[in-house]
Amino acid sequence: MLIEFDDAHHAMLPYFDRLWGVVNGAWGDWGTEISPKVRALSSARSRACLVNDFMRIRGGRLAEEDASIRIVLKQQMFVLVFSPPNFQGCIGIRLKKLDEDGLSKNQPTIQVKEFRGQIPLIGVEADYHLEVGYVVDRFGSALMSVDLVCPSNNGNYWTAEIMPNGANQSVSNLFPQEKTHGIKEVRIRKKSDKSDKQDGEKDAGIS
Repeated sequence: MLIEFDDAHHAMLPYFDRLWGVVNGAWGDWGTEISPKVRALSSARSRACLVNDFMRIRGGRLAEEDASIRIVLKQQMFVLVFSPPNFQGCIGIRLKKLDEDGLSKNQPTIQVKEFRGQIPLIGVEADYHLEVGYVVDRFGSALMSVDLVCPSNNGNYWTAEIMPNGANQSVSNLFPQEKTHGIKEVRIRKKSDKSDKQDGEKDAGIS
């Protein structure tokens, strides 16, 4: 079942700052936790796998800290299931690397096709399926954006970008014994959908 952008924006409002921190932080982990030699020798696939592992670790911490978030691991597919307050239903989110069109690129197993086709999955128990991920430049060396998308089979119903308002905003380090920094505010900018190609912008106003 597809969810409209405005409904998803309202439901996920309490979580956008932390989701941005999960994805942006995982990309930062690739640069700080992996040695320069290993980074230089790694293929694009290896880099994507490691960043995905970092996103899973950080996503797992969200579930540990917030009772409205739970982790589902279904045949190696990692899903964060959110039960937002004052919202009827649950939203399942996959953490992925995305291309410039906001599409996740992986081997399309049956359950991935069902997830992207908004077909309910036994064990996941999410009414709506979204993806949050990172987009890199064509060289794979710089993070371009953190996107929130509503998948619809082989395309996306709509695409949005999660952006920090603070120019010098930082996220917590991967390891809890190290000093952490809070995220103060993010905003959500709708990029496109299938029916309306005009951009719109909404401020999340999270503080």
